Amino acid sequence: MEQEKISALVEENMKTIFAYALSRVSHREDAEDLAGDIILAILKSAPRIRDDNAFFGYIWAIAANTYKKYLYKKGRIRCEELDEGAADEKDFVQDILQTEQFSALRRELALLSREYRECTVAYYFEGLSCGETAARLHLSLEMVKYYLFKTRKLLKEGIGMEREFGTKSYQPAKFEFTVIFQGAANMEYQRLFDRKLPGNILVSTYHTPMTIRQLAIELGVASVYLEDEIALLERYGLLTALTGGRYQARLVIFTEEYMEEFFRTAEKSYVPVVGDILRSGAEKLPELRKLGFPGADMEDGRLLWNLLFWMMNEGCRLFRDRRKKADREDVGGDICYGSTFAFQEDHPCWSSAFAGYCGLHSGYAACYADYGILPAKNRYSSHGDEIARSLEAVLEGKAGAMVPVLAQGQKERLTAVFREEIASFAGLYESLYDCGLAVMGVHAPKNVGQILEPVMSKVLLFHTVGLIGSLAVRSGALAVPEDNGPLGGFVYRIS
Repeated sequence: MEQEKISALVEENMKTIFAYALSRVSHREDAEDLAGDIILAILKSAPRIRDDNAFFGYIWAIAANTYKKYLYKKGRIRCEELDEGAADEKDFVQDILQTEQFSALRRELALLSREYRECTVAYYFEGLSCGETAARLHLSLEMVKYYLFKTRKLLKEGIGMEREFGTKSYQPAKFEFTVIFQGAANMEYQRLFDRKLPGNILVSTYHTPMTIRQLAIELGVASVYLEDEIALLERYGLLTALTGGRYQARLVIFTEEYMEEFFRTAEKSYVPVVGDILRSGAEKLPELRKLGFPGADMEDGRLLWNLLFWMMNEGCRLFRDRRKKADREDVGGDICYGSTFAFQEDHPCWSSAFAGYCGLHSGYAACYADYGILPAKNRYSSHGDEIARSLEAVLEGKAGAMVPVLAQGQKERLTAVFREEIASFAGLYESLYDCGLAVMGVHAPKNVGQILEPVMSKVLLFHTVGLIGSLAVRSGALAVPEDNGPLGGFVYRIS
């Protein structure tokens, strides 16, 4: 790959590279150093990248290798000289037990994986012989001796280090786990991430596989407490055991960096598309008004705002029906994914709440979305109670409709009137799906490639409701109103 081209690509992805570095180290200055090392390594690799499409795969491989070298260099720099009396490996641990370095020894013991830790505790702290330790732990005598030998080397190296726990030891990632059940809900699965630790294990191992020892340092948690959590994540297929005692997350995680890049990319390409769909829909409004439902006399812009979510939802449903045959059958079971972003309600491309069916009283339901591009005073949820309370008066003709109110069967008539617009939204979702996959190709590790497509098709609506509302305003097809009236939904009869 040409140096000029790779330099441009690096510049485009500099924020993502720095975010990766910042998630791995404690201080911003260290993150800048690590990010600089990663960028330098990428630039040096340019002549070896023959295929432009391979560039994004190289980013994370190079980043992971550079991070490992960074950790090694950091450990070597901080390693201090041990006492001469502790130089003999045979008596090293016994000597430490008699010195003021005992607290450092306990710290290092907390980082050992199960086999090493159990052998060490049995031999040094409980006074068992190697043979007795082997019998208790159901290991061979040779394996016990091996574990004790390796433990002495690990402890000797670690005692002299000034350990620096990762940022997640005091500032855990905000991880949200979502599962779309295909059958009966598994409550243990659902509640697994009520605790902070499982989510932070997955976030820590998402791009770079880690051993339990590395996780213990990154999270500031003793290995003994990590082992059960790791076993549980393995059991549910969310964490994969690799060679060398390493583990890597096996689910798609949507980060803030991914979401912002997805929004920026979509805004560059699809503003005219959304505008054309809504202008076409506006031409159908006279036919729709003939249904005579309460609210049919609303001005065009307000009526389109109230129908927008329903149209995109129907279009996305059509898109997903087409995708069912294309999605990999071997994924099977429940669809799950993680998120580490938390947008505010007023983020212009986000929707904090939406529903195709939200039950009201007296056999009616609401279909609505709260668009971040709209002020809070205009969002449907801000008026939800008032809309429900006024429904009876609206049906009796004693009050004007705040939103359209459709009689039984009229919702189906909407589909007939806006059939072309729904098909156009389905086409838009095909494009947004491809856009999401392309952007995620930069942000996701290779090991989730097999599950990325079905996850993306399931989650796409959740990530695009607010985005399409923003695109509609940017296109000029819809406007942010000056009044306080509710926008974004309608009420319909269900029985």
